[in-house]
Amino acid sequence: MQNNAPKNRIRTALLLAGALFLILPRINTEDNVLFVLSPWIWQTCFLFYSRTIRKKREWLLFGFVFLTAVEIRYLHFLGDSEAYYNIVSILLLIVLALAMFLPFLLDRVFLMYSRGPFVLLAFPAMRIAIERFIIGQQFNLALSQFGNKWLIQSVAVLGDVFITFMVAFVPSVLIWVLLHRDDRKIIRTGRIVLAACALVFVLGGIRYHTAPDPHDPVLMAYASGPQKTYYEDPSEEDPDYNENAAYLRKTASEAAANGARLMAYAEEAFMVTGDERDRLLNEAMDLAKENDLFILICLDTEDEDGNYKNEAVFIDSEGQQLSEYAKTNLIPVIEDEYVAGDGVIPSNYVTIDGVDRVISYTVCYDATFSKYLLTMDEKTDLFINPSWDWDEIDDLNYRMQGISAIAGGVVLFKPTVDGWSIVSDPFGRVTYKENTLRMDYDQVYYTSVPGARADTLYAEIYKILTPLWTIFVVVILAEALRILITRIRARRTRKASAASSTQDP
Repeated sequence: MQNNAPKNRIRTALLLAGALFLILPRINTEDNVLFVLSPWIWQTCFLFYSRTIRKKREWLLFGFVFLTAVEIRYLHFLGDSEAYYNIVSILLLIVLALAMFLPFLLDRVFLMYSRGPFVLLAFPAMRIAIERFIIGQQFNLALSQFGNKWLIQSVAVLGDVFITFMVAFVPSVLIWVLLHRDDRKIIRTGRIVLAACALVFVLGGIRYHTAPDPHDPVLMAYASGPQKTYYEDPSEEDPDYNENAAYLRKTASEAAANGARLMAYAEEAFMVTGDERDRLLNEAMDLAKENDLFILICLDTEDEDGNYKNEAVFIDSEGQQLSEYAKTNLIPVIEDEYVAGDGVIPSNYVTIDGVDRVISYTVCYDATFSKYLLTMDEKTDLFINPSWDWDEIDDLNYRMQGISAIAGGVVLFKPTVDGWSIVSDPFGRVTYKENTLRMDYDQVYYTSVPGARADTLYAEIYKILTPLWTIFVVVILAEALRILITRIRARRTRKASAASSTQDP
C-alpha cells in the first residue's frame, strides 16, 4: 500500500503557505514586492490544494483555512468603527469571503466534468465575475500589480480586467501543467500558453522603458484643509467660517509665495453651509486673482434641508470660476446622506507657464472606475483627484486611481489627507509619493507635476471590449450550468434505472 503521508504534508504546507501570502500584505502594506507577488503565490498554492482534494474532510480544511485567511486579510478595513458597524461589516466580510471561494469550487467542477480550454479558463473567468459583480474594486487583483510596471502597461490596451485575468490564468496553467507533467502534449501546450503570457510582460517592458521622459512640469501645491481639531478629536465642532477663510488665505498665499502655480485641497477640505459656500468661493476667487494662482477647492456643503454635497470647484488665475463638480460615485452606506453629481467630468482648457493644458478632475472614489474616467475630455493632460484616505486603505486607494489613469493615458495628481498623495504619469511611473498620514494639517506640500498625456488603445475600444469580457464570463458560467444540468440528469437516469431493476421479476 502506497504511503501518501509525505505528499499530504506537502499539500498541507502549500495550503498554509497560501494562507500566509494572502494575509501578509495586511501586515506590511507598504512592501511593494509583497503586494506584487502575493496574489500569484496564494492563488497557486490554493489551486494546487483544491485540484488535488480527494476526501470531504480536505474540503472542510481548505474552506476553513481560506475563509479565515480572507477574514484576517480584510478585517482591518473596519478600522475604528462602532460595534454595530463592526458586526455588520464582519458579516459582510464573511459573505465576500464565501464569494471569493466560489472560483475554486467552479474550477474543480470543470476539472472533474469538462474538457478543453474551459478547464484553464474557468478559474480566471470566475475571478473576473466575482470582482466585477460581487466584490468590487477594493478586492481587485489588478490593484496589487501597480508596482508591476511591465504588466500594468497592458491596461492601456485591454483594461484592468486583463490584469485580473492574467494573475488568475497563469496559476491555473501552472498547476494544470504540474499535475499532468507526464503528458507531453499538455506540457507542450502549457509551454506555448505560458510563453504567450510572458510576451505580455516583454511588450509591457518595452513600452515602459521606451516611454518618453516626463516634460512640461508645473509646480503644484496641496493641503488637507482646516480640519485639524476634527481629525484629532471627532467630538470637536467643525471649523467655522472664519477658521476656513483664514486657512484658505494662509495656504493659498504661502503656495503662491513659493512659486506654485496651482493649489489643490484634499477631499472635503472645507465643511460649510450653503451660505458659507458662496462666501468662501468669493474669497478663493479673490485670492486666485491676487496671487496669479489656479485653485481647486474642495467643499463638503450642507444645504438647508440637511443634504450634503461632496464637491470641488476650479478657479483660474484671473479669479474666474471655470467649473464645478459633485462626487458622482458615492461610497455605499458611508455616503448615503450625500447627493450624487450629474456624472459629467469637467475639463478646463488653461495656459500655465506658457503651456496649454487640459485639466480634468473628479473626487476620490470616482477615480476607481476606469471606464467612468474615460468619459472625461479625450484631450485631458492632467487629471486631479482630491481624496480622503484612512489608515486601512492608505496603500490601496492610490493603486486603484493609478491603474485607472494608465487606462486613460493621463497624468494623475492625487492630493489626499491621511494616506498617500502621489503623482503618476501615463505609464505608471510615480514621480512623487508622500505619506500624509497624521500630517501637519497646517502644512503645504509641493510637487512638480508633468503635463503630458499618452493616447491609449483602450480609450478607443473599451466600449467594445467591456461587453467582450462580459461575454467571456457568461460563456464560462453557461458551460458550468450545462455541466450541472447534465450531472443532475445523469443522476436521475441512474436512479430511474436502479428503481426499474429492482422492480423487474
